[in-house]
Amino acid sequence: MATQEGPGEISVEEVGNYTIARTRLLDARASMAYAAGINDTNPAYFDDLRPEGLMVHPAIAFSLQWNARFMPDQQINLRAAPFGVHAETDLRIHRPFRSGEAVTTQGRLVARRQIGPGVYSVDRYRMTGSNGDLIAELDYNGIIRGGVLAGKAVVLEADVARPEPTAAQAEPLWSDAVHVPLHAGQQYTECADIYNPIHTEPSAARKGGLPGVILHGSATKAMALSAVIKHCFDGNPDRVTRLVGQLRGMVLMDTTISIDCLAIEDHGDERRVFFRVLNQEGQAAIAGGLVCGQVCGQV
Repeated sequence: MATQEGPGEISVEEVGNYTIARTRLLDARASMAYAAGINDTNPAYFDDLRPEGLMVHPAIAFSLQWNARFMPDQQINLRAAPFGVHAETDLRIHRPFRSGEAVTTQGRLVARRQIGPGVYSVDRYRMTGSNGDLIAELDYNGIIRGGVLAGKAVVLEADVARPEPTAAQAEPLWSDAVHVPLHAGQQYTECADIYNPIHTEPSAARKGGLPGVILHGSATKAMALSAVIKHCFDGNPDRVTRLVGQLRGMVLMDTTISIDCLAIEDHGDERRVFFRVLNQEGQAAIAGGLVCGQVCGQV
């Protein structure tokens, strides 16, 4: 008996469901480890003797999201799972993460709709402090390629509008070449607490049809954010309020990526930095990159 290929119909009944909330203490060990996982040598992430206190890399939100993604009471669509791809993330930071605070993260599937390549879904994660204040929101957008939506689109919460550059640059304003060493997947996996064997084990990568072990998309975005913080925000991560990026090409181990700044625009108190990341083949690993933050050093 022949089996049907492809993910088939994708239900909208799960829209509105929540993940299991997870609380994590951002102690010095956790925040230092995340920065070490992307080889960010900014002393603000490592010197807990600083009068201003230890700073936390904003991309630690990816670690918090990953470990709060579970829905153990929901049945997994095994047919759809192999066709799901992580397409884009939009991190909005309402106030900086603080070393020593407990952060509670919970996600909710807020949208499913049909697009050309398949079914587009949005999971929105909210990260709150101990007193319930909203620290950050992270939209994790994915596509189930070849999927067909069973029913009408359901959108409980709309995408957040994002700015576009007013003028494209023919050449990057600046570029950073960053080497991705052979052990980068293992290093980021353990330091960020984000495990998927395609990022660490060649056998798993080959089984998944990949040419080799690939770097986590969140690691590539975090490296790009580190470069933007260094060049455009005086090394101060607390000025960052948003990070957007579309995942495109793969980054393999023992290669060099290029982080390119395409435009810097100040609009009132907000600075907008548009960037891309090219992989070893010169292909876009991250497209549509955007970092927003405060023009001045005070937040």
